[in-house]
Amino acid sequence: MKKIFAYIAGAALSIAAGTPAIHAQGEADAIRYSRTELGGSARFRSMAGAFGALGGDFSSIGQNPAGLGVFLSSEVSATLDFSATSNQVSWQGSSEKFNKNKLLFSAISYVGTWEQPTEDVSINFGFGAKRILDYARSFRMSGGEQKYSLADYTAAQTPGNANPSNFNYGGLHSSWLTDLGYNAGWIGKLAGGYGFESIFKYNTGNGYQLFGPSSTGFELNESGHVWNYDVGFGLNIKDTWYLGASITYSDLQFDASTAYREDFTFNNGAIKDYLTLNNTLSTSGSGLNIGVGAIFRPTDAVRLGLSFYTPTWYWMKSYYRAKASSYYSQGLDDNGQLLPEQYYFMSDETPESYNAFQLNSPSRFVASAAFVAGKHGLISVDYELESFGQIKLKAEDGTPYVDNKFIAEDFGARHTIRMGGELRPTPRFSLRAGYSYSSNPIKNVKLKSFDGPAQVTIFPMGAMPHYELPGDSYTVTGGLGYRFTPQLSGDLAVVYRNDKSYYYTFGRMVSDDPNPADVLEVVSPVPATLNRSNLKLAMTFSYRF
Repeated sequence: MKKIFAYIAGAALSIAAGTPAIHAQGEADAIRYSRTELGGSARFRSMAGAFGALGGDFSSIGQNPAGLGVFLSSEVSATLDFSATSNQVSWQGSSEKFNKNKLLFSAISYVGTWEQPTEDVSINFGFGAKRILDYARSFRMSGGEQKYSLADYTAAQTPGNANPSNFNYGGLHSSWLTDLGYNAGWIGKLAGGYGFESIFKYNTGNGYQLFGPSSTGFELNESGHVWNYDVGFGLNIKDTWYLGASITYSDLQFDASTAYREDFTFNNGAIKDYLTLNNTLSTSGSGLNIGVGAIFRPTDAVRLGLSFYTPTWYWMKSYYRAKASSYYSQGLDDNGQLLPEQYYFMSDETPESYNAFQLNSPSRFVASAAFVAGKHGLISVDYELESFGQIKLKAEDGTPYVDNKFIAEDFGARHTIRMGGELRPTPRFSLRAGYSYSSNPIKNVKLKSFDGPAQVTIFPMGAMPHYELPGDSYTVTGGLGYRFTPQLSGDLAVVYRNDKSYYYTFGRMVSDDPNPADVLEVVSPVPATLNRSNLKLAMTFSYRF
């Protein structure tokens, strides 16, 4: 309830400032836009990105920019990926799998060496681009009978004293989902004058009672990417200390469409009512972050690394629109008679909304260690810490969102361990392997109780009640490299990544009725479990000069 009251207070402040109080971004949106995956060259990925203490590969600029100082010559490289993705969805006892394959250009880079200022110091610089996230996925799922409907959820979030004549998508008195649900015929005003309820009521012989849907269906399609454009330099001091700094420009594009349907089929099919909700969302953004790092090489065999990356400061824009409909055949007129059929169907559509906002993603701290066995091989380990509780959402003018308080309460640190190794049977040929694991950043125990209905209220954006929460992820990698000539080399990587997440068609909601006996507490359906498996085959060619 505290979270609901805080949102109401936030809306009131927006009204006082003359700003519409449409809920734009929420906790789940902030987490989505802060995600990253392993990207870069084939050599970098074949060792799971454990390059924080190694360097010598441009992709290591994302783990420790001091790695640029390790280069002994200039280099240009390019990488191509073949990606095969499988999304398995398990919900209410059923399971479906959806596959997608694609060929991607994923990275390009250049590293140059400058003349040495002194015999003991050398400077390298580099720039490049790499795809660090691919949002593309599609799935659909079907469920059975539910106790509560999306109409119940919408009624519960509607202020009890709201006036339906104000449900015009202005955002000053109600949410867009309330306005859309009322105008599309999902909900109606209670006879007592305070509060709202679902219109899906059916005669049981003892009067009309509210029913949940007899079946549900949901479909999602997403696309988009995050590309990082990196510029950095590395300083080599007596082959003992390596210092570096980087600036990264991030380009984000995310597009999604969802279709949700509830069917109310009763009396052996004599009643076939339904409601539908369709949403589209398009978000684009650009951001900057700064990285600094150092590598210490006390002996030829040992290397130690530390690096820090600021949050990525994003400036973003979202466009979204929704439409909804209902078909209800049991409505009664003032005389208690069924309404004519022309009143069964209702629909409405929101205007297209535009929202500009700022997002600060988590900062990152990386500690690394590596053991190098001369020209025979190496072992490397990275530990990475990200504080998801420090994610910040702000309005275009910099005003903090109320969501920041709940992000700090619900999310904490994500810990990532990367391990990689390389074996060189011959001077020209290398074998590589790696593994990484990332923990779930949710710290609120109630929020990650995924075995049953949601225990925490989450407010997604606009009229989209669906949201996703992250789980654990791991990556297993392998690969090989071959030096064709002293200048030309080729690398191959196989990267398998598994991400688990949990998808809610709608969440928990409690109405604001002042009479405790009349409070409506809507229990969410259990979340769908999503297992996303991605297998990539990456190939990189590098030329040194």
